[in-house]
Amino acid sequence: MEKKKPALLKKFIASQELSALVPLIIMILISTIIQPAFLSPANIFDILRTASFTFILAVPLTYLMASCQMDLSIGATTAFGGVIAAIASNAGLPLVASLALGLLAGSFVGLVNGILVVRCGLPGFISTMGMQYAVNGLISVITGNNAVLGLNGAFKAIAQTRLFGNMSLVVLYALVIGIAGHIVLKKTKYGREVLAVGGNRDTAYLSGIDPDKKHIQLYTAVGFFAALTGILYASRFSSAQINAGQGTELTIMASVIIGGSSMFGGSGTVVGSGLGCILFAMITNALIVMGVSTFWQKVVFGVILILALFIDRYRRSKSAGG
Repeated sequence: MEKKKPALLKKFIASQELSALVPLIIMILISTIIQPAFLSPANIFDILRTASFTFILAVPLTYLMASCQMDLSIGATTAFGGVIAAIASNAGLPLVASLALGLLAGSFVGLVNGILVVRCGLPGFISTMGMQYAVNGLISVITGNNAVLGLNGAFKAIAQTRLFGNMSLVVLYALVIGIAGHIVLKKTKYGREVLAVGGNRDTAYLSGIDPDKKHIQLYTAVGFFAALTGILYASRFSSAQINAGQGTELTIMASVIIGGSSMFGGSGTVVGSGLGCILFAMITNALIVMGVSTFWQKVVFGVILILALFIDRYRRSKSAGG
């Protein structure tokens, strides 16, 4: 029995999710001491709702980063999906058709990203950054640089509906997507193949896995879920904002990295990404409750992003050292 305890402790310390769990616990303790109302049910549900929007996109991004790729166009794709769906809805299309068009628009952006990276051999970092500018420009042309207003009740109900009084329906969406994402990544052949591609592309190829096909699939999935997030944002705010996903790229990436996934591929954890998203949502909420300026919020986010990179580097060095 005594031998099992150190083994369990060692396993806990080596856990990928620990880098997000520890600061999350510390944040809860500090915030509760400073502001006891921080743990009120209403505030907790608000934090979960905020985290749910980013987590829905963090799930496919976990897969993409685990395969050793990244996507900086997710913010623009988020806004694009919401704008296309909102315009279609206002044009009189049925709700299902409007949502489908928004999701197809996001998926198309993701597919183009995948083709540029895989078939054209462009660096993912630069090509997706270029796509971000292109999509943002397209949004401005389509909307005249104005938000799309006048959404109908059915569209707004998608994200504004609440369960049990306080819990947003978006939390349920995120929970279902998160559970499915975790099971596929950890328990299925597809998940193992994604991790294998990120761990060693050549070895994966020799094992019969097609890395190019996987990357195109994952880029397309990221575009799909970015558009879904944009649609949910449009529903929540009763309008499709042209800057709905602006600034979320690095925040979501930091959430994924600090949650235990490596930006250099080979490892990924959906549970850790969820904890990372909650951590960032909690930090934003705590700073607002404490009356801290939004400028300082950006400073905190920047520091956490740098910290996430150091954590990722440390994990990789420990893994390489056995």
